[in-house]
Amino acid sequence: MLTNRCLWYNLFRLAPRPLGVASAAPPGGCFIGEYLDAIVFIDGQNLYRSAKDAWRPQPAIGPSKYSWPSYDVETLATVLTSKTSGRTLSQIRFYTGVPRRDQNAQWHDFWKSKLGYLESQGIKVYRGKINVHQHEKGVDVKLSVDLIRLTYEKQYEVAIIVSQDRDFEPAIQLANEIARDQQRQLIFESHFPVGPGSHSNREIPNTRWMPIDKATYDACLDTQDY
Repeated sequence: MLTNRCLWYNLFRLAPRPLGVASAAPPGGCFIGEYLDAIVFIDGQNLYRSAKDAWRPQPAIGPSKYSWPSYDVETLATVLTSKTSGRTLSQIRFYTGVPRRDQNAQWHDFWKSKLGYLESQGIKVYRGKINVHQHEKGVDVKLSVDLIRLTYEKQYEVAIIVSQDRDFEPAIQLANEIARDQQRQLIFESHFPVGPGSHSNREIPNTRWMPIDKATYDACLDTQDY
């Protein structure tokens, strides 16, 4: 994760300000009489594992709709954005680790097909690597950097982060500092599945906690065969 917040902050603060971007709210104020631009950042593997833990039948005998990444990315992003009125979904950004074919051919082919489809729908996709220990590499850093860059560019007023990963806390703190320097107030939310099997119901620090219930998840299932 970001280990030198002061360095990142100074790089973004001292760079030239972009033109033609959203207007700023008054210091300490809020946006009134306009829709707030929302960007949905989806941590694909975190969402998949959280849903599996929350609702997969126990004992886990055979496949279920929660035993694979069964969510429809666009539908879910739209539903989560619309939970609060006065928001416009401006971007969907999806991040996941993808194994090489020699590491796991089944998952490689699944993600290749699914991510290709997402890109065809205009969704921004980041493909991280999977190391020899089956851990993602690069996903957290890429999401964090995008969050900070888009803050500097004034691309959003609401960041909906679909994850429970507390490693995103430093990036959110830095984004808030940049927004204050721009005389803006931003909203950060962490959305994640919560159910009987959940290991934790803790949100990302410094965000609003917005649990995803089973009915909401089930209404956003992806029926395509990848």
